[in-house]
Amino acid sequence: MIYRVMQDIPGRLRLRCGAALFTTAEAYGVAAALRQIEGVDNAQVRSANGSVLIEYDPAHSVVRDQALALVNGLDMYDLPVAEADANEDMAHENNEFARALVIAVGGYITRRFLMPPPFATAFTLLRAAGFILKGLRDLLSGKLTVEVLDATAITVSLLQRQFAQAGGIMFLLSISDMMQQHVNARTRIALENSLLVRGDTVWVVDDDGSEREHRLETVQIGQLIRIRTGFSVPVDATVVEGEGEVNEASMTGESILVHKREGSTLFAGTAVEDGSMIVRVNALPGHTRIDRIVALVQESSELKASAQSRAERLADRLVPFNLFAFVAMLALTGGNLVRASSTLMVDYSCAIKLSTPVAVMSAMREASNRGAVVKGGKYLEALDAADVVVFDKTGTLTEASPQVEKIICMDGENEDHVLKIAACLEEHFPHSLARAIVRAASDAGLHHEKELHTEVEYVVAHGIASTVGGKSARIGSAHFIFEDEGTPCPEGLFERLEAEAPASSTVFLAIDGTLRGVLCITDPLRSEAADAVAQLRASGIQKVVMLTGDAELCARQIAKQVGIDEYHAQVLPEDKASYVERLKEEGHTVIMVGDGINDSPALASANVSVALSDASDVARAVADVTVLDASLESLVMLRRLSRGLMKRIHSDYQFIVGFNTTLIALGVAGVLTPAITSTLHNLSTVGVTAHNTTSLLPAASLPESDAEIF
Repeated sequence: MIYRVMQDIPGRLRLRCGAALFTTAEAYGVAAALRQIEGVDNAQVRSANGSVLIEYDPAHSVVRDQALALVNGLDMYDLPVAEADANEDMAHENNEFARALVIAVGGYITRRFLMPPPFATAFTLLRAAGFILKGLRDLLSGKLTVEVLDATAITVSLLQRQFAQAGGIMFLLSISDMMQQHVNARTRIALENSLLVRGDTVWVVDDDGSEREHRLETVQIGQLIRIRTGFSVPVDATVVEGEGEVNEASMTGESILVHKREGSTLFAGTAVEDGSMIVRVNALPGHTRIDRIVALVQESSELKASAQSRAERLADRLVPFNLFAFVAMLALTGGNLVRASSTLMVDYSCAIKLSTPVAVMSAMREASNRGAVVKGGKYLEALDAADVVVFDKTGTLTEASPQVEKIICMDGENEDHVLKIAACLEEHFPHSLARAIVRAASDAGLHHEKELHTEVEYVVAHGIASTVGGKSARIGSAHFIFEDEGTPCPEGLFERLEAEAPASSTVFLAIDGTLRGVLCITDPLRSEAADAVAQLRASGIQKVVMLTGDAELCARQIAKQVGIDEYHAQVLPEDKASYVERLKEEGHTVIMVGDGINDSPALASANVSVALSDASDVARAVADVTVLDASLESLVMLRRLSRGLMKRIHSDYQFIVGFNTTLIALGVAGVLTPAITSTLHNLSTVGVTAHNTTSLLPAASLPESDAEIF
C-alpha cells in the first residue's frame, strides 16, 4: 500500500494513505490488525482522510518496522474488516463533527465575502425555502414552535432585502444544530457502551454435555451456552433447558423479573438474577435486539432531566409571546416593519431550548470521559437533589479484592479439603468473596474444577446448595447454614470467630448437615472511602448509611473506620430495598451504591443507583450510573458534576432572559437595528451553547482518542 509518512518520532508514527481509501469497517479492521503487533499501544485509522496513527513503545524500534511492514503488505482490494469499539466510534464522531464544522464555516465565509452577490442571494433564497416550509408545516398543524419563529424572522429579513442578515440567521441556526447533534452522538456512544453489558467469555456446552470456557467472539449461531445466576445474557438466544428469573430492565425499563423456561427467548443485555439455563444462540453481538434499540434509550423522554423537559416546554410557550409582540409593534409603529422585526430577531425560546439539553448531554459526556456513564439526564438531576447515600459494604466500601486469611476447621477436617470443596461450589458465581475462595484454591494448587465439578443452586444473599460425592454440600452465611438449613452450631463458635477473626467476613461450609469449616475472608477498606464519605457530607449529603449482609462486629468496625452515620448488619436483599423505599417515603432523595446480585433490588428502588466497574452484571444492568474505574472518588465527582450542571442551567436562564430582554427593548426603542439585535442574539445563543459544552469540573486527563481530532 502506498502512503506518506506525516510524523515519525520515537513512539509515534503517523501515515497518510489517501482520502476515502478505507471504508469505515476496513479502517477499524486495519487498526485492529496493527494493535495485534506486540508493543503497539494504540492504533487509529480514519476512513475520511486515510490517516493511520500508530503509538508504540519507543524502547523497541522494531515495533515501528513491523507496523510499516504490515501497512506495506496490505492489499487495498482485500483489506481486513472489523466492528468499531466505543473509543473508535468516539474518535470517528469527533472527526466527522470537525469536518462538518470546517465545511459550514468555510461555506459561509465564501458566500458572505467571496461569492458574487447575485449568486449569494440566490443561494440564500434557496436555503431559506427549507426553513420557511418547515415553519409553515408546524403553523398549519396548529403548533407555534421555535421553528415557526425562526421562519418568521428569516421571512421578515428577506422582505427587508437583508439577505446577509437572513444568511447569518440560518448559519447560526445550523451551527447550533450541529453542536447539539455532536454532543448527542457522543452521549449515545458512551451510553451504548454502558448498556451493552457483555462479558469476555461464555461457557459453551459441547455435544457430550461438558462445558468449556470460550471467548465471546468465537461463539457461533446455533451453539449451546450455559448462563447462570449473576451473569448478563451476551447474545439473543432461546432456552433449550432449565429455567430462571431474568431482569430485563436494560431493555424494557421494568424492574419486575421475567420467568424464562424452555422455549423462552432471552435478549442480550438482560441479566439472570436466579436460575441456570442452557440456551441456543440466535444472534451474535452487534446484531441483537438491544443493539438495535439502544440508541432510542437516550432519546426517551423518561430519561430527560426534568429541568430539560421544563426548558423545552417553556421554550415553546414563549413563541406566542414573540409573535404577539411583533403584531403589537406593527400596530403601535404604524406598520414600521424594521422596528417591529426587532421582536422577531430576538427570542428567548431558541436559546433556552438549545442550551439546556446541550448542557445536560455535555455533562453526561464529561461524566463518561471521567470514568462514569450516566444512562439519562434525570439521574444527574437526582444526584444533585440527593440528601442520603446508601452503601453496600463488600466490593463497594472495600477494595473488592478479598483474601482468604484463615480457615477454621471443625474436628477431623483439614484446610485443603474445606478450601477445595468451597472453590468447587463458588467457581461459577461472580461475587468478590467467591472469587477470593477460587483464587485461594488455585494458589494452593487445588484443582477443584476437574475433581469436584458439580451442578450448583445459588440462593440469593444466602448461599449455595449442591451435592459433592453423593453428599449434600451447603456454603454461605451463618443465617443460611444455621437457620435456613438447620445445621447445628458448635458451642462457642462465634466467640472463637470474634477472637481469631474480628474484622473478617465469614463463609460457612456444611457437609451432610454438619459444619466442616469456616473461611475467614478479609477485604481491605478502599483507601479513598473515608475521604469520599467526608466529601459527600460536605457537598450537602445529610446522612450516609451502610447496609451489609455481614456480621454485626465486622459491620461496626467498617462503619467506624469510614465515618458512616448509620449501619445495618445481616441485611437481606429485600430488606435493603425496603429500607431504601422507607427513606423515599420519608421525603429523602436516595443514592444507592452497590455491586452484587443481592444489591439489585435496592439499586432498582433508589432515586439514582450507582454500580462500580467490578460489580456483577445484574448490578450494572439495573444501575442508572456505572463507574468505570471502581473508585468512590467518581461518586464525589458525579455529585460535583451534577451540582455544577444545575447551577449552569439556572445561570443560563438568568442570562438568556436578561440579555434578550435588553436587546428587544433597545430594538423597539430604535437604538439598535434588527440586523444588530439579530446578530447579537444569535451570537449569544451560540455562545451560551458553546459554553455549555465546556467542562464543569477542573480539567481531567482524557484519552487521545477523545482529545485529538485528525
